[in-house]
Amino acid sequence: MESVSRFSRTCSIAASLIGLVTTGMPALAVAQGIPKQANFEVTFYGVGAATKIMPVEGDDAVTLHEDTLLFVNNASTPLFQNVVSKCFSVNYTKGLLNGYCVFTDKDGDKFVETISRTAGTKTGKGTLGSGTGKYKGIDGQLEWEPVAFLPADKGTYNFVGKKTGHYRLP
Repeated sequence: MESVSRFSRTCSIAASLIGLVTTGMPALAVAQGIPKQANFEVTFYGVGAATKIMPVEGDDAVTLHEDTLLFVNNASTPLFQNVVSKCFSVNYTKGLLNGYCVFTDKDGDKFVETISRTAGTKTGKGTLGSGTGKYKGIDGQLEWEPVAFLPADKGTYNFVGKKTGHYRLP
């Protein structure tokens, strides 16, 4: 009888500890959250297409690009953990690439990256801003570059890219 009672107490204590741990986990996750500022280096996967091409002269053209970027497995940089980005950019073969990317996380919170790249260069620059929810007031600077192009259907492209920089939240 004493062993049954001891077993019941042990089960009761274990159940209480499990309840304490599982109810305390969300608070721990929120407390850790996204650091107020950090340097980062993240990898992303991108798919895109040149949705509109306007010839200018000879081989020169203005091209509208639409890309979707997926950021996963960036646990060391929570800002970019499981985030998707939709980008629109305009490229002129003789000039700059300019555009915007809107990042959205699993909670629906967003921030914007303004992007640019000089023609003939591989690396571009970005500025983070215009955040909502947990990203309200975000500010940051970064460099981005495609690091590998992958097979794709005609008229589209698939690539792996990298972003390196820093951000700050209020």
